[in-house]
Amino acid sequence: MRPAGFWRRYAAYSLDVLVPLAVSVPLLWGTGARVLAGTDAAMQQVQFRLFELMDAALAGGADAADPLGQLLAWSGDPVLREGVLALVATWLHGLAIAAAVLFALSALWFVGFEASRWQATPGKRLAGLRVTALDGGRPAPWRVVLRFVAGVPSWLMLHLGHALAGWTKERRALHDLIAGTRVVLAPDAGDPMPRWARRWLWAQGIALAAAVAIVVTSYALLLAEALGAAA
Repeated sequence: MRPAGFWRRYAAYSLDVLVPLAVSVPLLWGTGARVLAGTDAAMQQVQFRLFELMDAALAGGADAADPLGQLLAWSGDPVLREGVLALVATWLHGLAIAAAVLFALSALWFVGFEASRWQATPGKRLAGLRVTALDGGRPAPWRVVLRFVAGVPSWLMLHLGHALAGWTKERRALHDLIAGTRVVLAPDAGDPMPRWARRWLWAQGIALAAAVAIVVTSYALLLAEALGAAA
């Protein structure tokens, strides 16, 4: 059995994950609208209370040279704290729902296909990959489920568990080690990475570089404007 390389596995995974993400958009549309509405209401409460506190501080002859002291004093304001807590609760609730929906959809996609006779998701099939047991046979369904659930620690460890697929001799990630599985090249797959996979990886790299460039440029412009205003 020929173990699959890290980048080939990543190309397949990054293609597969688009499906649960796309399906989750209409399912989470209402949740997103509620989060935005709750955010707007909480932000208005916080802003109005800050304006009231600033007006009161100015009317009372607050020390302008001690803005930090003013902020510390305002931190105990019950109305302000209520607004901030409402904002945090709104986002945590929305993120919890989004995480649950994405987890369920991803489980249906990855477990369903990898436990099938294909032993691979559509992305893995296109990349010429197959999930097997250690003996090379078809993995038991419980192993496929365990493999999916065991991927959670890798996410919590900033993908270090996934990166093991690029370091270990058998190219097994953490969830493969836990579940007793491995990802290998299909018998009819060629050793070189498919052309589409290489182009897909390059496209992601270019998109990431462009996003970083936009963020860095935006921060540089804001910093230049702030320095210009201060001068």
